[in-house]
This record gives sequence, C-alpha cells and structure tokens, in this order.
Amino acid sequence: MDISSKESWYTAIHKKYIVIISICIILCILAVAYVICKQKYEIEKKDILTQQKEALELWTVGTVKAISLWTDELDALAKRVSTSELFRIFATDAYNLDEKNKAIVNDPDVAALSPSEDASMLAEQVPLMRNILLDFMNYNGMLDARIVNAHGQTLLSSLSRPTPVTKEQRAAIAAALSSNSIAFTPVRESPAGLVLDFVQPLRPVLSHSEESRPVAAILLTTPVTGQIAQFLARDMRQIGSAKARLLQKHDADWEEIQVQSASPILLSKEMALPVMHGAMPFALRPALQNESKVYSLGTPVPGLEWLLVIEVPAQHINARLDSEARMIFGIGALVSIGFILLLALLWWVGIGRQQRNIAQRFKNLYQVINNQKRLLDGINVSLEVGLIMADEKGEIQVSNRFFAQMVHQENADLKGATFASLFDGRVSGILLDGIRKVVGSGETTSFEIEIQDTLFRVTLFPFIDTDEAENTKGAVAIFQDITEFRRNSERRRRQQINTIAALVRAIEGVDPYLAGHSHMMETLSGLVARQLQLDEHDKNTLKIAASLSQIGKIFVPRELLAKTGELSQEEQQELMRVPEYAYTILRDIDFDLPVPQAVYEMYERMDGTGYPQRLKGKDISLPARILAVVNAFCAMVSPRSYRNSMPVDKAIRALHSNPGSFDPEIVQSLEAVLRTPEGAQAVVRNPLDTV
Repeated sequence: MDISSKESWYTAIHKKYIVIISICIILCILAVAYVICKQKYEIEKKDILTQQKEALELWTVGTVKAISLWTDELDALAKRVSTSELFRIFATDAYNLDEKNKAIVNDPDVAALSPSEDASMLAEQVPLMRNILLDFMNYNGMLDARIVNAHGQTLLSSLSRPTPVTKEQRAAIAAALSSNSIAFTPVRESPAGLVLDFVQPLRPVLSHSEESRPVAAILLTTPVTGQIAQFLARDMRQIGSAKARLLQKHDADWEEIQVQSASPILLSKEMALPVMHGAMPFALRPALQNESKVYSLGTPVPGLEWLLVIEVPAQHINARLDSEARMIFGIGALVSIGFILLLALLWWVGIGRQQRNIAQRFKNLYQVINNQKRLLDGINVSLEVGLIMADEKGEIQVSNRFFAQMVHQENADLKGATFASLFDGRVSGILLDGIRKVVGSGETTSFEIEIQDTLFRVTLFPFIDTDEAENTKGAVAIFQDITEFRRNSERRRRQQINTIAALVRAIEGVDPYLAGHSHMMETLSGLVARQLQLDEHDKNTLKIAASLSQIGKIFVPRELLAKTGELSQEEQQELMRVPEYAYTILRDIDFDLPVPQAVYEMYERMDGTGYPQRLKGKDISLPARILAVVNAFCAMVSPRSYRNSMPVDKAIRALHSNPGSFDPEIVQSLEAVLRTPEGAQAVVRNPLDTV
C-alpha cells in the first residue's frame, strides 16, 4: 500500500468517525430538547387543568351559595308561620289532645261532634286557620301547607282534602322535630313538575327558648322546576361547554334531578360516584349519563342531600393540550436546529481560513433563524391578537393568522387587500382615519371598535418604509379582543349589585313589614318611567336604585324599625341617616349610572324640607324625585308596625295634598299608571295584613 493509498484510507476513516460523532451529537441535542419540551408541556398541561378546575370550582361555589340563599329564604318563609303566636297556640292545644281527637281535628265537622270540649273548640278554629294558611300558601306560590304532629298526622291543612303524608315526609318531620331546625325531603315528581317538601318545627306557645321541645311542625311543599333550572343555567358562559347536573341522595342511591323531564332519574347501579368528604374531586372520568370521557367535579349543597356536578367534555380540553404541545415541540425543534447550525458553524470555523466564508454564511443563517425564532416566540405569546401592517390607503402589507381568522380569510390572500374590501364603510373609515392620524402626528393611538359583534381594542403604531423609493407611510395595527373582558367587568358589577340586593332581601326578611317593598318600588318606578317616556339611561338608573333603595336600613337597629310608639328625637335623627348609610355603601360601586345620587336624594322634598341636603325643586335629580313619590306611596299602601295599610285611592290623595313635598307631574303619572292592569297588579298586599 503506497502513501497516497494510506492517506486516502485514513481520510475515509476520519470522515467516518466525524459522521458518527456528528450523528451522536445531533441525537443528544434532540433528546435533550425533547426532555425539556416534555417538561414544559407537563407544566403547561398542569396549568391548563388547574385553570379549568378553578373555573369549575368558582362556578359551583357561586351556585351553591345561590342555592343556600334560596334555602335560607325558604327557612325564613317557614318561620313566618312557625313563629306566629296564632299557629303556635293551635299546635299547643292540639298537642294536648288524645290520639283519637288528634286524628280528627283537621275535619271540623267530625271534630265538632267529639265529646271532648277541647276538640270541639279547636274544630271551631279550623275554618279561620285554614283560610289564613291557604292565603299564606297562595301568596308565596306554595302547593301545600299543613301542620302535622310527630306521628305524621295532619292537624291543620290549607287544603280541605290533604293527601296522605309520605314516607319521605315522615322522615323529614322526625328530623326537624329531633334537630329543632328546618329539614328537607328529596325532590320528587308531581303533576306540577318537580316539588320539594320542607319542615319547620313549632314550639309551645308559652316557651320562647330555642331549645324547647317542639309540639308540631309546619310542612310546606313548593315547586322547584324553574328554580333548579335557573341554578343549572347560572352564568354558563363563563365555563364554556361545561354541563351542570344536580344529584340528590335518595335512601342509599343517587338520582339526577332532570328539569326537562321534570323527574329525578336514578343513576346506574354500576356507577359508583367517587364522593370524598361529601364532594367529588376534579378528575377525568366517565360522564354520568353516557360512556364519554369528561373532566368533572362535584360540590355538596349544605343542608340538602344534593351534589352539584359540573362536566366538561374531555375532547375540548385535549384540543387545547394538543395545540400547546404542537407549539412547544415546534419551538423546541426550531431551537434545536438553530443550535445544531451553531455547532456546525463553530466546527467550520475551526477547520481553517479557507472555510471562513462558508462559516460566515452559516452564522448569517443562524442569525436569521434565531430572529425568526424570536419573532415566532413573540407571535405565539400573543396568539389571540390580530396584527397587520397597512399603508395610508388602507392596503394591507403583512398580517398574522389571528387577523385572518377575524376577517374569515386565508392569510396568504390578505396581502394587498384593502380595508374597504374586508369591512363595512363605518369600520373602514375609522381605521383609515386612525392610520392617517398616527402618520401625521407620529404618535401611537388606540381606540375601541366593534367588528361582527366582537369588541376589539385597536392600537396603531406609525412606521415609514425607508427602503422603498417613495418612503411608504403607514401603521402597524394590533387588534385585541376585549369582549370577554368587558363581559367580565359587567359580570363583576352585576355580582356586586346582586350581593347588595341580597343584603336588602335579608333586611326585608328580618323585618316582615318591608317584605316586597323594594320589588314593588322597582315595578312601579319602571312603569312611571315608561309613562314619562324617559330614556334608557334614566330607566336603568331607576331600576337599580329602586331595588337598592332600602339598603341604608341595614345599619338601623331592628327594634327601631319595628317600634310602634312615638320616636324620640335621637331615634328620628338615626332614621334620617338612612340615605347617608346607603350612599356610603353604593358610592364605591362602578354602576356607570347615577344610582348612589338617586338613592341619596330620595328623601329630599320639593320645598326643601327633606334631608339630608335640603335640596329644592329641580335641584333634586329626576330619578330621585320619582323614587320619592313611589317610596312614599309603597310605604302608605303597605302595613307597618304602628299602623295598617292605606287604600290606594287614599294614598294618592295624600300625595296630591302635598305638592310642596312631591313633584305633581310625577304624582299624576303614578295615578295614571295605577289605573292600568300592570299598575294595579304591581300593588301587592303584604300578607301581614291578614296573618
């Protein structure tokens, strides 16, 4: 073998090892990149699942709170009967009867023939008591109301022929009497749809202790189809494609309360719910009604054997995970290629001067790839932002994927397109004016614009292309979808209003003389606003202000609101601070309407004798003048602790007789409204007029 042959052989071996080493290095780089991308993907996957879990938990917790508020209202409603001295006396007298007379006391014709004098006396009370109970039942939309003893015997029923007490009702009666608190039965099917029974104990009339042994219980039946439908449909937009289900424990089995079929549906015996400590943790599992996979969690409802379950189809979350994986591994592949090219560049630099030009080309190529990688990173960070570059004539030079989706076009077809060909005249004109403005001023500007029912914030940055012969001028426009942000802002505002309204309902629930006052004010104020042909701004102000008009009374002692005698000067001063209390609560809420001002000025009078600012005439805002008239009217036609309710015509005459206090035009509008069927129906009598 000659020297040239040996050199060729060594060169071949050298190249072979170089190729093997290069392949090994490339494989190592790809393996490291895969491991890093895999870890990054696992972190992103955990974040996505955590965000989904938090969104579902937020919805279920809010819905459970809404259900708890509803059950508290049912409890307060039942206590209006259970704390009534009239019914407690009746229940106490019936409790002292023997078992034979207890069974017939609800039938006055039979009980009147009883040799027992006590039974005969109770029989005489039954018609009156039944009418009162019937009025209570009808006013509150109940289906049944009765007083029962511990054995499930009906002592007094609002219905002349009550149905027999069921096994579930007997169990609820026993639970209420033993715990001395409200008890609920499972939701059941009825001709009126889904109904719920609840039981409140009745204590002896001479006992005021909360721990005294009950002598009977009030059993109420209320329809719940619409209420459950509202709970399951509450703010579903915030959880996207999720499906809410309501389960209840009936004996040892779980049932789904279905609104559409208006019946509880027993779950499959083969389906074991993974309930831990009353709740169902967030996890991937089969759906409740089919074999599809879902991400779901369940939250128990306090006081009820209910479990609120929310399900999200697995394919919706998996689609997000797949998109994230493609982006992460795509960027990882791009970075790996760039790193490999950098190593190749270093290798070529090391082999001699004759390869410098080639190495420089690789370096330039690496820089281009790295720049493209940074650009891709920036675009991927803002995947949901539309980006275009357009000249002064509205001709698009560059666009990104999201903008193409916005205008329902292919990105490749957008180069050279004009605003006029993509948008209507209004949107096109706004964008052209904005570009010309930033080109002329050289400063960035932004504005909001609605495109196809979607609200965007558009930010414009000026540019000048100096590489072109004519120095083309234009702007870079960024389109950011802020529709959901605005919806969330509005949702937070409504949640604040609902929270305060719940406080108002709470004070109305504590003071029965205020029951329905805010609702009556809201209805009549809306009718008066329509009669006066007010604009939507004032109508919306009146609607919210009327519903929150009694919020200031939360800070007034309850005994002062219910006092029947004459108020002292100090007590009158305390009541006159109600508008200040209301303004303190409402002023920090962003209503975007003059609601705090309207509530604050509600007690002002036209002649300046009102409070707290002593305003006169037109200095009082129009919504406040309307609230003043409607509030005074609602107070007069409703009973109070110190007087009975006033007839409607007498209340109107009282308003007319005080032109110095109330705006005569508004009083006339209210009188006209009350002549309409809607106005007459809005004046609902408080049940305390009869009970």
